[in-house]
Amino acid sequence: MATVTIPYSFSNGDPIVAAEHNANWQAIEVFVNALSAGDNFDTGAIDTVTIANGAITTAKVASSITLTTPNIGAATGSSLSLTGNIVFHTGTTTAATSYTLALTDDSKIVEINSATAVNLTVPLNSSVPFPIGTAITILQTGAGQITVVPVSGVVINSTPGLKIRAQWAAASLIKRNTDTWVLVGDLAV
Repeated sequence: MATVTIPYSFSNGDPIVAAEHNANWQAIEVFVNALSAGDNFDTGAIDTVTIANGAITTAKVASSITLTTPNIGAATGSSLSLTGNIVFHTGTTTAATSYTLALTDDSKIVEINSATAVNLTVPLNSSVPFPIGTAITILQTGAGQITVVPVSGVVINSTPGLKIRAQWAAASLIKRNTDTWVLVGDLAV
């Protein structure tokens, strides 16, 4: 938290001028009122240790919040109840050649635009630890057919096969267990 600036200081035995004494109290009042309004807090001054349970209510939260970091911690509840319009934009990874999934592809669309056939490789959990429940959409934007290829030790369940059917077809790859995925969508043998 920022430090309050007191305009006048007094030494033991010095006379205190009322106007200076009042100015000090005024500075404290302005500072405390700013705290009440949410100002005068340094970055990192408020964290989970500082906030008491129940201290934050809907009435105290601004109508529009901008988070300054994408990582707001791990969820501990089993559900989240939302009302109103929730806006969510899916990120995209683009490639023009064969591609191996990276942790940054979690919940994204992986678009591959190639004129020739390419592979999309699914790595072992030990090298890319996607959380169970990860869903990645694969979109074939080029004429080259995409084949989803598991590395040795990875299992991908799908029907009828592991190939995206045609240009502009898509499929979702969903992680079900440590090294087990399911591929669902517009697929071919």
